[in-house]
Amino acid sequence: MDKVIAIAGPTAVGKTALSFYLADHYHTELISGDAYQIYRGMDIGTAKPTQDELSRFRHHLIDIASPDEPYSAARFCDMAAETVHTLNKTHKVPILVGGTGLYVQAFLEGFDFEGSAVTEQERECARKHIQAMTEQELRTYIMEQTQWQPADWHELLANTHRLVRLMVAVDKGEGAAFVRAGHGHKVRYDAYVIGLSLPREVLYDRIEKRVDMMLDAGWPDEVAGLLQKGISPASQAMKAIGYEELALYVRGKISLADAAEEIKKRTRRFAKRQITWFKRMPYIHWYAKQDYASEKELAAAVMRDTDGWIAEHPIG
Repeated sequence: MDKVIAIAGPTAVGKTALSFYLADHYHTELISGDAYQIYRGMDIGTAKPTQDELSRFRHHLIDIASPDEPYSAARFCDMAAETVHTLNKTHKVPILVGGTGLYVQAFLEGFDFEGSAVTEQERECARKHIQAMTEQELRTYIMEQTQWQPADWHELLANTHRLVRLMVAVDKGEGAAFVRAGHGHKVRYDAYVIGLSLPREVLYDRIEKRVDMMLDAGWPDEVAGLLQKGISPASQAMKAIGYEELALYVRGKISLADAAEEIKKRTRRFAKRQITWFKRMPYIHWYAKQDYASEKELAAAVMRDTDGWIAEHPIG
């Protein structure tokens, strides 16, 4: 069974900082579990590691797709699985770092994204069913039929192929099986999964400050550059938090202040959904960051635990 360490938690909680401590300690490589860091040119708004950080630590699944290229959780799982297996063969335990709940959970538990065979007639019926509902009706219907709430509705609704495939499964009475794949939280890897948490008010303050820093760092110019290159505002990539709002600002439809406020509000809501998502994964080992005096002290505590885990679960 392949071995991996994973770091999960809401946006702005400090996953990246911890991943660097672990990568340095274990002389290993990192795998991004973020749905938008895969896109080239989307650096500031996705909180992508800096060029210096990318040169210090080998990262996988970053800058592997154009923003106008569709990407999916299924494709991510395939690529991440191959990376983990390859690194394990060199006696490295890679570190998966992610805030996209679907990606992280699907990878760890091995979701079956295809499910049973689907005919073109079923796909067409599903498309018509989707078109017949408002966005709110669609959200409600999916949640009622699957007992599942996506961490990012924008991501799901923008991924037309997956949305249609999900609706086919729902219409066939297989919705819950499609999103959970019947695994019952059984992890298919020999994994130590770390969860980072902060009090809600502390996390929200970090989010607000980070958004301001991103805007000051040139995030609006980044979005303008993408639009100038012909990336459609309706593309899957541009549905990422902040890019959608800043595209409206760049096109003169809203003010920068309004865009900033909407980004902060949307990010806070996203963080809340991430917390709910990850709390449903019972195998996560949670670390409350407020219990540690510094990032270094937190990392030391985590490494004591992962050292013990690795000693009990050697590769090969």
